[in-house]
Amino acid sequence: MLISFLRTILNGFKSLMLHKLRASLAMLGILIGVTAVIWLVALGEGVSYQAQQQIKDLGATNIIIKSIKPASASPKSMGAFFIEYGITRDDFERIRTIPTVWRAVPLRDIHKEAPSAARRTISRSTT
Repeated sequence: MLISFLRTILNGFKSLMLHKLRASLAMLGILIGVTAVIWLVALGEGVSYQAQQQIKDLGATNIIIKSIKPASASPKSMGAFFIEYGITRDDFERIRTIPTVWRAVPLRDIHKEAPSAARRTISRSTT
């Protein structure tokens, strides 16, 4: 087995010496290909780092969690005066206990129609 392996290596070396131009062009192609891949990965990482730094410099560290009213009523809320959905106070307290959360502020956004004699206006209140 060792002799077969050595014979294969020797035949490969003889083939390289016999076809020097083809072997050197193949090595050059491999070298250019590997270099191109390394450059592309490095360039992609650099652009990604720059984009992340720009976002960080903007101060975009706020995360806004909004609840959306479900399309259909759940069996739990059937027959109730109002449908409960969204983030509860317990959810808010759990979010506050996350170590990486610096500050948490609960807000309620209310959209109501305010009719007047001449026109209808939709008002928005944040509490």
